[in-house]
Amino acid sequence: MANASRFSFGETMVADWRGAGLVKESVLKPVFTTIEQHLVLRVMGRLAAADIEALRRVVPDVIA
Repeated sequence: MANASRFSFGETMVADWRGAGLVKESVLKPVFTTIEQHLVLRVMGRLAAADIEALRRVVPDVIA
């Protein structure tokens, strides 16, 4: 498991990365961008409810 002290501001670990269908431990990073739909090649996974809530907790701090 990744060491939480290595995370940068706004980053949070995906707790249920296997359940999300990801191939390895993953970290949510506070990077926001717009991507045109035709550039999206595939879905990488789907976050569990707890991981979505973790993301919701960090977003306000990142965009503040």
